Amino acid sequence: MDKITILLIFAIVPIHVYAGVPLEGDYQLAGPLTHKGATTPGQTHLYINLTDGAAKQLYSELEGVPAKDECTGYMVKGKGNVVCYETQPEKKYFCSFSINLEKAQVEAGLGGCF
Repeated sequence: MDKITILLIFAIVPIHVYAGVPLEGDYQLAGPLTHKGATTPGQTHLYINLTDGAAKQLYSELEGVPAKDECTGYMVKGKGNVVCYETQPEKKYFCSFSINLEKAQVEAGLGGCF
């Protein structure tokens, strides 16, 4: 990853959110998303998914009031293209976004409606 991409990631999340929080989740290197939310073949996007404690803390720290996502039925909060879901009330969380490696910008991740 180049320096711009790394700066974009850290610009989204305030320092106190990720300081000392172990990151759990996964990543996928693939092409852009289809209109149905599936990835396409390629290596233009890095999809990052956070789970467990990191996702719960990010969900809590994002400004705004949670709303029901009509596609998934989960409560959702987001800022820009960073989106977090509360998949089990006060127990299970999932956050997702992608980095377009060619444009060095944050884009939509996996999950939600398309």
